[in-house]
Amino acid sequence: MIKKAQELEFISWIKRDGSGSVKVPKDMLEDILQCNDKFQLNRLSLKHNTYIASGFNSFVVKIIGKSNNPNGKLNV
Repeated sequence: MIKKAQELEFISWIKRDGSGSVKVPKDMLEDILQCNDKFQLNRLSLKHNTYIASGFNSFVVKIIGKSNNPNGKLNV
């Protein structure tokens, strides 16, 4: 499934070396949302309704508006 950045709640940024994930840097998040980049989503967790969003970088995200995320707030 493909979604635009403004349709997603960004939870964390996955480090490129595979050592884990960290909070998305504010300047990076602002650039992504301003450009409204497209991401390929792959399910990460059914329980938490999270996905891995892949593009130039990879992120753990939730889709805004899903039933367990009714307010659709951005994680800034």
